[in-house]
Amino acid sequence: MTNLVSPRIALLVATLALVACNRAADDADAVQPGPSPSAQRSQAPVAQPTAEPARQDFARTMPSGMRGDWHKDDLGRALQAQDCDPRLRGTIDWDRLITVTDTGYSYFETGGRITTVHDRSDTAIDATFDTTYADDPTSERRDFTLRPDGTMQVNAPAGDGRMATTRYIRCPR
Repeated sequence: MTNLVSPRIALLVATLALVACNRAADDADAVQPGPSPSAQRSQAPVAQPTAEPARQDFARTMPSGMRGDWHKDDLGRALQAQDCDPRLRGTIDWDRLITVTDTGYSYFETGGRITTVHDRSDTAIDATFDTTYADDPTSERRDFTLRPDGTMQVNAPAGDGRMATTRYIRCPR
């Protein structure tokens, strides 16, 4: 006569054995010493330059492709270096130039520092900027977009509830 173990008992024994093995593995992992702080520093990945800042800073910066000097697209010709340096021609172009930095923009006697980002990608930002000039605190919502043709489009309030659109060409370096 063959001594057969009931299937229920066999399943119970297999389950208990599996639980015991998992606990032993967890205990072994808990006892394993981790690398020393100096070893962790030496194993730390080297930061590689990226087109955009780290994700935690990403939302509070202008897209990197926009940063630099731009001239209003109103000359009807390709820009020349002197078009982007108003000191060479007096004050004729101060109000046609915009400089985009990582934290905002400057334009003529005004500019803006990012205070709130409403939407952001690698090629566009919709944000509210602190545009305070002198002692009058002000803010203004603008959106900046890099266009496929290499120009930058800026939409800003026109003062009558509409948005005014201005296109800029990147200044030669």
